[in-house]
Amino acid sequence: MKSGFQVADQIGELEIVGNIVPHLWYKNITFSSGKTHFVAITVLADIVYWYRPTMIKDESGMIVGDRTKFKGDMLQKSYQAFADFYGFTKRQVKDAIDFLVDHHLLLREFRTISSSSILLNNVMYLQPVACNVRRVMNERINVAELSICLPTTTERKREDVPPEGPSTGDEKPPTLERKTNTESSSTSTSDNKINDDHDGGVLAFFVENGFGKIGSYIENKIKSWCGDLSNELVIEAMKRSIEKGKVSWGYAEAILRNWLKDGVLSLNGVWEKDAAFKSKNKRISIGRKPIRAEVLPEWFGAENDTVCDRGDYDFEMEKAKLQQELEAFAKS
Repeated sequence: MKSGFQVADQIGELEIVGNIVPHLWYKNITFSSGKTHFVAITVLADIVYWYRPTMIKDESGMIVGDRTKFKGDMLQKSYQAFADFYGFTKRQVKDAIDFLVDHHLLLREFRTISSSSILLNNVMYLQPVACNVRRVMNERINVAELSICLPTTTERKREDVPPEGPSTGDEKPPTLERKTNTESSSTSTSDNKINDDHDGGVLAFFVENGFGKIGSYIENKIKSWCGDLSNELVIEAMKRSIEKGKVSWGYAEAILRNWLKDGVLSLNGVWEKDAAFKSKNKRISIGRKPIRAEVLPEWFGAENDTVCDRGDYDFEMEKAKLQQELEAFAKS
């Protein structure tokens, strides 16, 4: 059936495949300031796309059934896969998924899987909370107003299968990229290295040194940084915050962000960076030409005053003498 409008008919013939973003999401999925959370919307739209069933057609084109786009009972996808596909940073994706989990739009689970005789810990699996996704699609409601709404899904067999790749439809096995499979969350298993708090002591250090009360959001961020760097570096960043008089997680996180940017991944790396910084400043100081300051003797000012006074006195005497001579010349 044709509409009679050529461009509309041409667009109607296109098979558009991919993410669909309901308009209300831009109103409902926002930060506390009211600003739209575009990264969270993009990530949620991608996950919902993967959960939309694929129609199975017969040779005549008739729909005979449907199937999921991935294997297993939940979608497996890493922070890095989202970052690479959409051009975000890994940190932006991590914060966005934390946001969606905290606001009951997403379920996140970390599992241990085996692939090609390799054991991978803390592999992330994601699942949208369908009832809450439906609410932000159909009614005007801010995500802060959503409550816990457990999904009712059919039970499927959990298998140790290779995780899914990015949203291109290609199935790829998990990679052993640094820290990719060791992301942490409040639902992670005992393999998570920060859970051994008696050893790392990161959370205890945070509380004991007055950084504040640990909520789930801050706890997840701390665990994520321990995964990206290490327990020792997170504690070192907090120590430096204390020494600077900035007992704030935001200040400590800024230090961690700089270390990660500069590729500093150990305490030795931190100390080497400090030594290089001090050496650079020392070279700059040595290279500067000193400004020579001559110290004047104490008698300089006094003698100068005396000379000036004597000069003023001689001038007056000469003036009076010249005046007398002029008067005498006028009388003659």
